[in-house]
Amino acid sequence: MSARAVKRVAVVGSGVGGLACAARLAHRGYAVDVYEKLSRCGGRAHVIEDQGYCFDTGPSFVLMPDFYAEVYRDCGQEMAQRLPLLRLDTHYAVFYPDGRQVRVFHDEERTAEELERREPGAARRYRDFLRDTGAMYQAVKPLMYRQFTPAALADVRNLRLLPALQVGATCWQLAGRYFRSEALRCLMTFESMFIGVSPFSAPAFYSVICYADHAQKLFHPRGGMYRIPASLEAIGREKGCRYHYDCEISGIRRESNGGFLLKQATNEYTADAVVVNADLPYARQHLLQRRIAPYRYSCSVMLFYWGVRRPLAGLEHHNIFFAADVCANMRRIFEDSRWPEDPSFYVHVPTKTDPSLAPPGKEIVYVLVPVPNLRQAGADPHAAVEKVRQLVLEKLRQVCGVEVEQSIDVEHRFYPRDFITRYNALYAATFGLSHSLFQSAFFRPANTDPKLDGLYYVGCSTQPGTGIPPVLAGSKIAADLISARGG
Repeated sequence: MSARAVKRVAVVGSGVGGLACAARLAHRGYAVDVYEKLSRCGGRAHVIEDQGYCFDTGPSFVLMPDFYAEVYRDCGQEMAQRLPLLRLDTHYAVFYPDGRQVRVFHDEERTAEELERREPGAARRYRDFLRDTGAMYQAVKPLMYRQFTPAALADVRNLRLLPALQVGATCWQLAGRYFRSEALRCLMTFESMFIGVSPFSAPAFYSVICYADHAQKLFHPRGGMYRIPASLEAIGREKGCRYHYDCEISGIRRESNGGFLLKQATNEYTADAVVVNADLPYARQHLLQRRIAPYRYSCSVMLFYWGVRRPLAGLEHHNIFFAADVCANMRRIFEDSRWPEDPSFYVHVPTKTDPSLAPPGKEIVYVLVPVPNLRQAGADPHAAVEKVRQLVLEKLRQVCGVEVEQSIDVEHRFYPRDFITRYNALYAATFGLSHSLFQSAFFRPANTDPKLDGLYYVGCSTQPGTGIPPVLAGSKIAADLISARGG
């Protein structure tokens, strides 16, 4: 296909990565069609609207805002106009099983004082930690806009990066160089939960997530997280993108003329190039009919969405509750593939910052509990769900001083298997392929297909990785590769 000019691009999937890539390409003059199995855009970054409550169902915070700003600039837009962000003065509260709490603030000095109260000497070591992980971030960031292959490791310029990336250490080991107590090590590594991997196995360079949290700060889009995919779709539409909803693509194949044919239940579509925003393992197995490599997969999650008819005191916008034995909790999920009996979990209460997401005087509570994916765990253990739910409610009662369950107006649950049926996530791996050392950076599947020239990937299971900022960077990689072909 090297001689075939690319004029029409098909994007399969309207997650944030697919929407961003479509908008970039449309702005550059390509004819872009987006095909989506669901009835609206967003992929995992979806929304549930019920009785005046607006629940964001996927990512719950804006981190690394410079990655967002780059997309809007690339499309000739200003982020402040399309996606206004609200700054969080309190990033999150952390609740320990001994009843103590630590809060992380926008103001680093206030955070340092909090840490010092928990562990004498931690304030100085906290500044050292941010300095060193900041240097790591500066080394990692340029890599996120470039496609790599294992062969690129032979490039001496890339080899020089390895010491800065602390290859060979884990996030937990890196945190242990700065903080003595398990409590603060947990605080500085829990972000690995948001890429679906244990801090005891996540490579140390993923500590840049913690750095970005503490140094670049956390933000919330006015109107909720769904404003991100909605704004990208709107830009694409203004640039001429065509969106086909309730239109699940079931197969992709190369045509004799060098283009692509996309099969749907009742129609067929053609394109000069294809960007696959469906999860990469699923796409290769089901859309391309290939055997897939023996990948390692991230964990899954159990989600509760509660509309609560009274304000909840004691909680912040973001809240982390740690298990009594974090190590045992992680082993149970990631090594034993069993549901946790005493889980660590995350509670998102966006109405603390954005009351418009619920009726007046009411709150939204979004609870995320990491659980094993279904590759080894088998069927969802529904019997365990109620036990986990009651444990979460009891811990919220202890913090808020009220019986939260008695105040629930609306409840929605999202089980691991829902990630398979709704989002085509293989084994219900919520965060796609695991971020082990040999599924990161140079070793993560590339954005170009190894067999079909003109087929590209954007999403959590390809380079650079999971999370909205990496996926947005991946959308630029794919768009730039297509643009380099000419049109």
